[in-house]
Amino acid sequence: MQDKMLKWLILIIPTVVIGIWEYVRHRFLLPYISMELGNWLSPLIIFVVTMTLLVPLFRRYEHVHEQLKQEKAEKAIYQEQERIARQLHDGIAQTLFLCSVQVKQMKHQNNPNQWNDLEENLREIHDYVRSAISHLKTETSASTIRLKEQIQNLSEQFQQQTAISVHQQLDFTEEMFTEKEKHELSSCVQEALLNVQKHAQATQVSIELQPQHQGWRLEITDNGQGFQRNPFQQEQRFGLQIMQERVSEIGGTLSFTRQKEETKIIIAKGKI
Repeated sequence: MQDKMLKWLILIIPTVVIGIWEYVRHRFLLPYISMELGNWLSPLIIFVVTMTLLVPLFRRYEHVHEQLKQEKAEKAIYQEQERIARQLHDGIAQTLFLCSVQVKQMKHQNNPNQWNDLEENLREIHDYVRSAISHLKTETSASTIRLKEQIQNLSEQFQQQTAISVHQQLDFTEEMFTEKEKHELSSCVQEALLNVQKHAQATQVSIELQPQHQGWRLEITDNGQGFQRNPFQQEQRFGLQIMQERVSEIGGTLSFTRQKEETKIIIAKGKI
């Protein structure tokens, strides 16, 4: 039922009901109901109609109004993401590609060992920007998908691209998370899988998201080679630094552990 129709029904129903009542009581019920009793019955009838018809209509109207607000917000997010994706593609991505071509040309003219680190950093940045563009373009449809489906989709894409098996244990309800938390957690899972693909040389990955006291806990584990030192102290690991910023924005904590030949990323919110 549309917004305008609900408004008209809310306005018209009381008028129509009281009009019908007044006509019936004056036309047919005057011999049986006194004027004073009829006057008392009029507000009672309006009250009954309000509780039985108007209150559900008001609730329906509020629901429709919230849906419209959400649709407008999602449309605004979609437009902003498209704008950022175009800017990344037209500006940063193309510039980085040109830089990588220039570095390759310079390697042939000078000592190649002097340019290996620079070339590797440019490749890392270029791959990350391409991933960001892809994520921005698909995130608008994901905004209407449940978090569990987002993680499952990311896992399936990762398995198809890498042939690395992904075990999932997603024991949570969607109501546990705000829209902001769903967005940031989905981005963190994507970044973690991208890091495994590039650096870990792993054969298995595990993703667990479960409730904990007054919050939740996300663990992403792989059996790869792990980090040689603190990844946040490595300048080229800007993807992990962005992940830490995302976690901070939702009031969570991010930590790494390396035990029994397994590397674990832990994102948690609430009391442990």
